[in-house]
Amino acid sequence: MRPIFLAIAVAAVGLSACGEPTPSSPPAPPPPEYASNWFVAVSSKPGGALNIHETKLGFGGFMREPDGAFQPIRNIVLTDAAMSFIAPTLDVSLTATKAADGSWAGEWTADGTTTDLIFKPSGALEMTETFVKLPDGRWIQFQCLGAGSPTVIFDYGAGGAMASWKDVFEPISQTTRACMAERAARGLSDPGPIPRDVNAAAADIDAFVHAARIEGPLVLVGHSMASYHVRQYANLHKDGEVAGMVLVDPSGDGQTARFTEFIPNLAELMGDNVDDEVAAGCVKALHEKLLKRDEPVAKTCGGNDPDRVEATLSEVASMEVVSTNQIKAAARSYGDMPLIVLTRGDYKKGMPAAFTAENTAAMERVWTAMHIEMTALSTIGEHRVVDGAGHSIQRDQPQAVIGAVNEVITKARERAAKP
Repeated sequence: MRPIFLAIAVAAVGLSACGEPTPSSPPAPPPPEYASNWFVAVSSKPGGALNIHETKLGFGGFMREPDGAFQPIRNIVLTDAAMSFIAPTLDVSLTATKAADGSWAGEWTADGTTTDLIFKPSGALEMTETFVKLPDGRWIQFQCLGAGSPTVIFDYGAGGAMASWKDVFEPISQTTRACMAERAARGLSDPGPIPRDVNAAAADIDAFVHAARIEGPLVLVGHSMASYHVRQYANLHKDGEVAGMVLVDPSGDGQTARFTEFIPNLAELMGDNVDDEVAAGCVKALHEKLLKRDEPVAKTCGGNDPDRVEATLSEVASMEVVSTNQIKAAARSYGDMPLIVLTRGDYKKGMPAAFTAENTAAMERVWTAMHIEMTALSTIGEHRVVDGAGHSIQRDQPQAVIGAVNEVITKARERAAKP
């Protein structure tokens, strides 16, 4: 957009220099209105309530079970006369039609048993989960705790969830404001645009920060693949907006090619059997109808939630080439920004049994080299190996992560206090 803006600015200067009045810009159009529909079940079994809302990409929604638990709903159809969706986490589906009195009469199918169910339109329900609405209408589930500056933003690796930070999040919130969000199609968050490359992820972080009115500066904490997301966010924002960063056993740029150079049969050893054709088949099959979690297709796809599967497969597929190229194109030095890179100390934990000692040694060499490269992004970057921790350092050695984040917070505050 910058060249267009520059062209407009030059044109405006030229007109002014000629003595002609500069036309005023038309007012910006109002943001689109996205409807949100609430329904409550009339019958007691299975009971519960629904929210179905519009987004730029289609419908999003979730259901509240009678016990208060929330579950995402997918494959949503809502017209003036018909409603249907699946709840993949519960292995259930609903089809309903609208009655003359405005209620929705339908069939709730679970474990091969169908139950009649009636939903009536309702006002907004009391929520135990926190959401923010993005400009495109998507609802994003998030949590913030604590107070103070800088604000710490947590992001998790491929296939993860906010819960992966459970041993770290609350302790950090005792030091400063801490926030985390479920990425597109994770938890109760709505699906986002495909592909889910690093620029899409960084844009969602930016949209979330603004929509939730999170005050900066920010300390970014990214695990595994989220290293891409937080580094790109820092690349695309000016100095001062990001006050520090902690990378937790982070994924490196173009890592698969670098690993494969020393471990040619890496894909076979890792059991990576979801290629582009299989991935496309997974998404198509899961969007067509509910497939239970224990069905072969769902096991091959890595789950039965069509939107979550599609998002995860897209993130992983984008990472090696597209996302790597995007992050390299935007790469910059972070100057003297506080940065700590944490590296696993245990390369056997969570790795395939078929890995040989030579495979493990090669993995460690490449992994360490990539982490040292990331550490060098800051002139005061620190690289630390966490003994006894596998890939999920925040689970195996949470205190190492807590300590690193608190150190970065302290350094960021000291820098901010300097005249």
